[in-house]
Amino acid sequence: MLSNYLKIALRTLLRNKVYSFINIAGLAVGMAFAILIGLWVRYELSYDSFHKNGDRIAMIRKHNLFNHEKTTKIAVSLPVYDEIKTNYPEIKHVTRADWGNFHGLKVGESKFSKQGHFVDPDFLKMFDYPLIQGSIETVLKNPRSIVLTESAAKAMFKNADPIGKIVRVDNQHDMLVTGILKDIPKNSSLDFEFLMPFEFSIQSNEFYKSQRTNWRNNFLMVMVEVREGASMEAFSAKITNLIKIKTQNKKLGTLFAFPLNKWHLHNDFKDWINVGGRIDDVRLFGLIGLFVLFIACINFMNLSTARSEKRAREVGVRKAIGSQRKQLIWQFLCESLLVTFIAFIMSLVLIQLVLPLLKDFGFQHISFDFDNFPLILAALGVCIITGFLAGSYPAFYLSSYSVVNVLKGALTQGNKGSSPRKILVVTQFTFSIALIIGTIIIFKQIQYAKNRPLGYDPNNIISLGMTSDLLKNYQTLRQDLLNTNMVEAVCKSSSPPTAIWNQWDSFSWPGKDPNVVQIFSVIQTDFDYQKTLGMKMKAGRGFSREFATDSSAAIINEATLKIIGFKNPIGETIVLSDGDQDKKLRIIGVSENVVSQNPFSVVEPSITFFSADASGDISLRLKENVDVRKALKSIKTITNKYNPAYNFEYNFVDEEFGKKFKAEDQIGALAGIFSGLAIFISCLGLFGLAAYMAEQRTKRLESEKYWVHRF
Repeated sequence: MLSNYLKIALRTLLRNKVYSFINIAGLAVGMAFAILIGLWVRYELSYDSFHKNGDRIAMIRKHNLFNHEKTTKIAVSLPVYDEIKTNYPEIKHVTRADWGNFHGLKVGESKFSKQGHFVDPDFLKMFDYPLIQGSIETVLKNPRSIVLTESAAKAMFKNADPIGKIVRVDNQHDMLVTGILKDIPKNSSLDFEFLMPFEFSIQSNEFYKSQRTNWRNNFLMVMVEVREGASMEAFSAKITNLIKIKTQNKKLGTLFAFPLNKWHLHNDFKDWINVGGRIDDVRLFGLIGLFVLFIACINFMNLSTARSEKRAREVGVRKAIGSQRKQLIWQFLCESLLVTFIAFIMSLVLIQLVLPLLKDFGFQHISFDFDNFPLILAALGVCIITGFLAGSYPAFYLSSYSVVNVLKGALTQGNKGSSPRKILVVTQFTFSIALIIGTIIIFKQIQYAKNRPLGYDPNNIISLGMTSDLLKNYQTLRQDLLNTNMVEAVCKSSSPPTAIWNQWDSFSWPGKDPNVVQIFSVIQTDFDYQKTLGMKMKAGRGFSREFATDSSAAIINEATLKIIGFKNPIGETIVLSDGDQDKKLRIIGVSENVVSQNPFSVVEPSITFFSADASGDISLRLKENVDVRKALKSIKTITNKYNPAYNFEYNFVDEEFGKKFKAEDQIGALAGIFSGLAIFISCLGLFGLAAYMAEQRTKRLESEKYWVHRF
């Protein structure tokens, strides 16, 4: 029986090549991109799933109430680690971690820039990052040890055994290689190329040493693993008021445990409530994938039912000789499944052709592995579901014909037959137009953020990461750069122009409400900051060597002025409390709100004050119309002179700012691609319907001409 169904299906396909091609092409494109979206969704959902104890791992996060606004941050204070490690028996492992910065690593005369974390020994006991060489118990025990990933070790030591070798870090510290890790999976929330003991930071950094008992300074991550059988929710509730209890200050924030399975997809908070995150994009594209597939199925339904008159006699004859309706339904479903299977094979080919073209749209780590049996089964499942979905309506519609009406030639489709097709076509284009409108809205939002005033001029600014050698030789470096006649201005600061690395709540001013905790973004810098960045001033001036008093000067932005409420801010004083000392800062300028962080958010209040010890970043502005390649060559020569342990690395500020739109640009581009596909598939189906209607009308006109000529 099945073989007969397949023979009839093949004959039908070959007899109607154009309509078969349209059906197969529409379904192939729909399934290809539905499977591609499914692969992307599967990849996003797989983040951190390789940690076998992932359900017991969490990050300690903090709810804050600053500026009458509820915010949630990742950074916590150093004493949190010691307190949890000592006084919470339900915790099996706990580790500190810094933010994973790039460091200069040197082996012999070879220099490398690698990203790594300072962590505690429990880190490798909590997370499943397998060691190729070394023991989990000992690799991070020695404060002067370093653990490399396989790729980093290969790049630095080639084919030699790296264990026991020395790596010089930041041209200051010699570290012993004690272990080699497998390369970190791409679907890991934590990414790094080396690990070093956090205890080494404590021993070598005076700042870290001074923060052992400071509960207010939040600058690191703390991650925990609860014991088997312990409740993560109960532990989270226990630590809620830990900071308030330790400091006897009810205005400070609350802690909670944020589970590992939410780090990647559910990372957004609003008013202390977890409101989603990247999961919104996953849901959006999952829905778009279903829409595209549904539109392709509607094409199949429309073309199958539109050509029903050609199949009517076949149905009538088969019913007359004893075929039951359910047999006819299965016959038409088998035809649908055959068409869908052919389309499925074509979709697999299409996926392999398209995937390389989508590497810049978030698909760089996604592939269709034919040796992945569960993946093949899932794709076949999509094929079968599509076949039944596309073939269900035609099967029930065609098998419903009355034998008497068919054989008498009384079958007419009329409005009754065409109305469902009209509804399906309208539904098709409704979905497609809705996708286009959504894409336009996304594009408009991105363009609005890109075109908003930045408060400074990011063009022609180069950012160099600060190192200890550059800081030590900064004044000489600065003068040499200016002497090239290619650089207009140079400054150093605690943060690069496209980020804010410090936020403080230690400022006060006349009229400040003592019951309100205000937090400000803080930038420490030196002379020429305003000139280098091209900051746009609303009032006053920037820091200048002509004024000796600028060593205690500050520049505030419009958001800060709104909070402190000075009517004439120039010359007014704000106070920075630093431990037992208060530092008075005189306001010399008010700048426009500078967009340094999230371009889609409101600019936070900021205070920029002069500090001769500012370190973190060097910014330099090139002169107009300068040859950039020649300028970079000169800058490289000078920088390497004072920074011999590091490779020359730089960023153009306008490009770094553009990277803030990367995720949104990808989402917008993908939405545009899939919306265009939906329109294409809809138009393909409409073309098929139009071609069929033209064919029917041609036959009718020929018949009418015949009878006109005859009579």
